[in-house]
Amino acid sequence: ADEVVSIPILMYHSVLPGKTGNYSVTPDMLEEDIKFLQKHGYQSIFVKYIISFCEGYGTLPDKPVLLSFDDGHYNNYHYAYPILKKYNFKANLNVIGAFSQFSTSSGDSDHPEYSYLTWDEIKTLHESGLFEIGNHTYKMHDFKPRFGISKKKDEDEESYKNALSADIKKLEDYLSTKCGITAEVFAYPFGEYNDDGEKILRQMGYKAFLTCNEGINKVKKGETGVLSHLKRINRTGKLSSKEFFEKYSID
Repeated sequence: ADEVVSIPILMYHSVLPGKTGNYSVTPDMLEEDIKFLQKHGYQSIFVKYIISFCEGYGTLPDKPVLLSFDDGHYNNYHYAYPILKKYNFKANLNVIGAFSQFSTSSGDSDHPEYSYLTWDEIKTLHESGLFEIGNHTYKMHDFKPRFGISKKKDEDEESYKNALSADIKKLEDYLSTKCGITAEVFAYPFGEYNDDGEKILRQMGYKAFLTCNEGINKVKKGETGVLSHLKRINRTGKLSSKEFFEKYSID
């Protein structure tokens, strides 16, 4: 039989006590999620495990699940990291370079409500073995002059390529020099993608691309096509763990 595996990827942003919204869950909710997943036999994985499986040589657990955190909020370090450690649960974390550089250079860090991770904190998470770091752009997490990494109106291919690769390389340089990290996972800001952008990113060594398209990934051993547009389900704080998992039939 062809080996096909279903992989839910849950997308988180902020983890803050007493604060629930579309992009914020409380630490208790995150812990409930992990307890639910473990109780139902799910095992946490990194995106790189999906890459090697799709490339034909890696293996995946029977019930893999991926927790994915976007933007690099300091509260992920402060609140999520201890919970992940407690349950030995892995996660993917996609950082925005300009925010981490600001936290690092301004010294305005370590505020769970609004700070982003410093390079040292990113390094610590990476070295913990529980976090896989992905690229979420250096400074293209904006609505304008372009929406995420989309092309500007009337932008020619060459200018687009130069703008995108310069931005991505800037974050790569910081991750490499400050944290000892080489990322191969790219998370699209706002889930906005295009074929030219993907081609440029692939040439730069990225192998898996995280979208905001909702759904469960069906992954087949030896087939890499799915890596272009991995689906993620936004973990809204407006639903309890039970309601969330029921809504998406994760059991």
